[in-house]
Amino acid sequence: MEVYREILPESYLLILADDDEPTGGAELSYALRRACRSGKPSIWIDCSHLRNLSFATLRVLVRYYRRLQERRIPLVLCHLGDSAGQLLTRLPAALCPPVVPSLLDAEHYCRTQLPLSAE
Repeated sequence: MEVYREILPESYLLILADDDEPTGGAELSYALRRACRSGKPSIWIDCSHLRNLSFATLRVLVRYYRRLQERRIPLVLCHLGDSAGQLLTRLPAALCPPVVPSLLDAEHYCRTQLPLSAE
């Protein structure tokens, strides 16, 4: 798996793409570690270039989703294919990161989840 990074004004975007290398879990873990340290209020993961979601990748996503929940940083998946979506439905709802159709929906979701800043 290849992981591309894009730093947006209000989020850290990771774009996942299929690759011939079976080390997707390690690449994703490294990218999520960097995203956690970025100081951005949310993390979006675009899966539009990912044909399949491996169990190792799913395990990394769930682990970071739970860590980020504790820090009140939303992690949102978007453009998730049917097979990956089916894999997520096998997990308990509390373990699953939210899935939205598009990056605009991710922005809207995060805007409604983030606490309002004190003025």
